[in-house]
Amino acid sequence: MIAGFLQLDSFWHYGFLERALLAGALMSLTCGILSPFVVLRRLSFSTDGLAHAGIGGLAIGLVLFETGPTPTLASYLTSFVFTCGVGLAIAYFSSEERLHSDTAVGACFVAAFALGILLMSWRQRYTANLEDFLFGSILAVDALEWRLLLGLAVLVALGCVGCWRWLGSWTFDEELALASGVPTTLLRYGLLLVIAATVVLSIKVVGALLVTAMLILPGAIGTLSARTMTMILVLSITSALAGTLAGMVLSNATNVPPGPGIVLSVFLLFTAVFFFQKFRVRHGRIEGRRWARRGKP
Repeated sequence: MIAGFLQLDSFWHYGFLERALLAGALMSLTCGILSPFVVLRRLSFSTDGLAHAGIGGLAIGLVLFETGPTPTLASYLTSFVFTCGVGLAIAYFSSEERLHSDTAVGACFVAAFALGILLMSWRQRYTANLEDFLFGSILAVDALEWRLLLGLAVLVALGCVGCWRWLGSWTFDEELALASGVPTTLLRYGLLLVIAATVVLSIKVVGALLVTAMLILPGAIGTLSARTMTMILVLSITSALAGTLAGMVLSNATNVPPGPGIVLSVFLLFTAVFFFQKFRVRHGRIEGRRWARRGKP
């Protein structure tokens, strides 16, 4: 592991490592911004569903345009449209009183995921790349993909800054925000569209099965550590970037896949923050009891 840190400068000696590090940083920035809203709005399961649906969209794009095993811009656009369609289907099915939203999410994302596996298996030349879509292949990120990630990161950052007051009000109390004139419906669908774009573009970085963690764990770390929305967002972005860097260094040092290394690094941060906060609360209660006993006559 120490050798990995000493060889950190090797990232700048190879073009594919530079692109991988840049793609990881851009993905972390985007996921770090979105994660608090995913956690506080309780969209974790919906995000997982959209991530699995992205596999179906990419498979449709690869088969439809016959571009080979490497996704192109047309493939990503197809996947985005398909993933948004799955999101609309979830909203439609969950609008029925007899069907809960989590049931609709589970039904739709399983069907979309199965469609993707079926299409890739049908075209034998895509089967070898199925593992890359499931678990990520950040070292194979090309110029098109990191540019798309850059554009998405800029869009998300500008949108967050421009709608900050609306987002803060809507995140904590939707009814109060609606009464205050905040366009809650626009924010809800806008957030889902951005999440769909994020999971589609992040599949190549950490994979469809792991991208959900990057949209949940940083926000969970922020909400455990802070009380104001600004600090939650700052800690979420910081933890996402730190986890990505640690995962890349771990991968470079031990020759393990970068995607799982990134997710496990962020999870270790989450575990450390969770137990630290738990210890802090328990210690505060003990100190409070001591002061209460001293104050008794």
